Amino acid sequence: MNFLALLLSIGVTEAHTHAIIEAGRGPVQMLIPANYTADKPVPLIVSLHGFGGSGDSYIQYWEKNKQVDARGFIVAAPTGTTDSKGRSFWNATDACCDKDQSGIDDAKYLRTVIESVQSVYAIDPKSIHVTGYSNGGFMAHRMACEHADTVASIAAVAGAAATNEQSCSPKQPIHILHIHGVEDAVIRYGGGKLKNYTSDIRVPHPGAVESVSFWAKHNSATAVDVNPQPRDFSDRTPGSDTQVLRFERAGPTPVTVELWSIAGETHVPKLNDSFHTQSTEWMLSHRKVDSD
Repeated sequence: MNFLALLLSIGVTEAHTHAIIEAGRGPVQMLIPANYTADKPVPLIVSLHGFGGSGDSYIQYWEKNKQVDARGFIVAAPTGTTDSKGRSFWNATDACCDKDQSGIDDAKYLRTVIESVQSVYAIDPKSIHVTGYSNGGFMAHRMACEHADTVASIAAVAGAAATNEQSCSPKQPIHILHIHGVEDAVIRYGGGKLKNYTSDIRVPHPGAVESVSFWAKHNSATAVDVNPQPRDFSDRTPGSDTQVLRFERAGPTPVTVELWSIAGETHVPKLNDSFHTQSTEWMLSHRKVDSD
């Protein structure tokens, strides 16, 4: 066996390493950066797939955008539970996406995923982040609701918050980034309704502005105009396409809530390298907020 074949046989692709942990519901795929050493704690990003997706697909996503080695963090990409129609899901809110109404506690499971990674790898406790797409974006918001004591920031793409203080009562402030295509016809930018499998009832979900406004209120943050120039995040729309709405709480424990609204983008956005770089930088730069 030559050296390259040996590297591939033990799970090394380019520079990073593939790894697997067990957190009680089957193997969780991980990427370990090339510069990882056990004596230097690194950030952890938990990456959540959309409805019907898989952790494997999100491992491929992080390999393609090359941020793991460039920024030196670990990715864990679990897979949700399979429902009665064979689709994987996260039980995030009443609207999305436990369509069988099984009641499975995915927030508890994902907390176990984080703790399982921490038991094996040196993780910076102030730099644990959750990101997700669509159903995974809903789930990232739920993790902010239930585990703000552990999670430093979330970045939710094409999802929605709960915005119900009875179902979302975080223990402390948490940084929030919500990213949404303005032309999303599935999880609508202005809010909409989603149907489950067991009834004809459609459950409403809040829009993008309502989602971040909920978190701004929770974090006692006020709107600030820090970036009047649009950014270019879409490969579908030429030129600058993304408006930023930012809320901040200043003081000794600053907190940030942001909305990135991408003009012309749909539920499955075509995001460019600038997006991958800046969204990753946003998470890693927003470290754990100290308890009030």
